[in-house]
Amino acid sequence: MIATVVLLLSLGLDTFAVALGLGLSGLSRSQWVRIGLTFACFEGLMPVGGLFLGRHLSSVIGAWAGYIAAVLLIVVGAFALKEAISEMDEDDDADKAASLLGGKKLLLTGLSVSVDELAVGFSLGLLHVALVSTLAYIALQAFGITFLGLALGARLGKRLGDRAEFASGIVLILLGIALLVNQITGSHFL
Repeated sequence: MIATVVLLLSLGLDTFAVALGLGLSGLSRSQWVRIGLTFACFEGLMPVGGLFLGRHLSSVIGAWAGYIAAVLLIVVGAFALKEAISEMDEDDDADKAASLLGGKKLLLTGLSVSVDELAVGFSLGLLHVALVSTLAYIALQAFGITFLGLALGARLGKRLGDRAEFASGIVLILLGIALLVNQITGSHFL
């Protein structure tokens, strides 16, 4: 039981960090709901994928899950930086924030924060937990943690002003790099 609780609590840390970075960009509260639901769906359904892929693929996907998540975060952060630099002359902050997480970028970001849940799906099968309640908890946790990160990021973003979108891209890239370092060194500082 303790292993399950620790496992489930640790899942929210990467989601919180990404949401914090996204909150820096000045997203509207209506976008928060879309982001929260996207993250909750990805995080709640990825373990099911992990369970269905089974033990045969667990060693291959499990080893690469962290690397895939890191690369996706770096790519999304790079897109945010590119847009921040190319739009520095524009004054419409709402359009800039909206473009940060349009369709494909939101899906890539959702995927990046949930790839580790794919590997968790393998673990959940071994821990013999109640699947439906565990997945519901993961999804609710992801939704709540996303809002917490977005709210904190929004407060910080107001203080950063026009540099907030740029800071958001930097945070996402640094998070991706830190995740890569975690994977390469085997350390667990994230």
